[in-house]
Amino acid sequence: MTQTQLDRRREQTAAAKAAEEKARTAVTDLANRLQTNADLTEQQTLALRNAEAEAKRLKRSLKTQQRDRDRLAKAHQKALGKAAKATRRAEDLDDKYSKSVLADLVRREKEKDLKAAGVTPPEPEPEPERAVAADNPARKTAARTTTARATKSAAAPVTTRNANTARSGRTATAGRATKATKATKTTGTRARRS
Repeated sequence: MTQTQLDRRREQTAAAKAAEEKARTAVTDLANRLQTNADLTEQQTLALRNAEAEAKRLKRSLKTQQRDRDRLAKAHQKALGKAAKATRRAEDLDDKYSKSVLADLVRREKEKDLKAAGVTPPEPEPEPERAVAADNPARKTAARTTTARATKSAAAPVTTRNANTARSGRTATAGRATKATKATKTTGTRARRS
């Protein structure tokens, strides 16, 4: 073997070893990149699962917030209605109070003016509804009639011969008392309406 052939084989061997080393380096580099890719994939998969879980949690939270919002909106409307009603009631009562105060002031000033003029102020008249209810003659007459008939029926002796008559008399008296009571109620209602 000549020197030239030896040199050529040495160069070929060196080139082959260099190529082998380069290939090994490439394999190692690719293995490292594969490991990095696998780690990154695992991290991103875990992050995706966490994000999906967070998305589900946020969706549930949004549904809960929507339910709370609807419930609060209804409660708010109801509270607005109650507040408006309370305001109207307060205004009505304040108006009534103002009218009562004004009427009292007018009455006192009138009495004061009449006393200053030497005129005796008239007695205050009772309220019409109470006066009608108290002084209703139909009611008084019906009450007296019912009481008198009941007393007469209780005082009458009951014999064997007129037992049926007494029974029918009690029925008639009860019927007349019911009619008198109805008449009293009707008369009282008419008096109040007028």
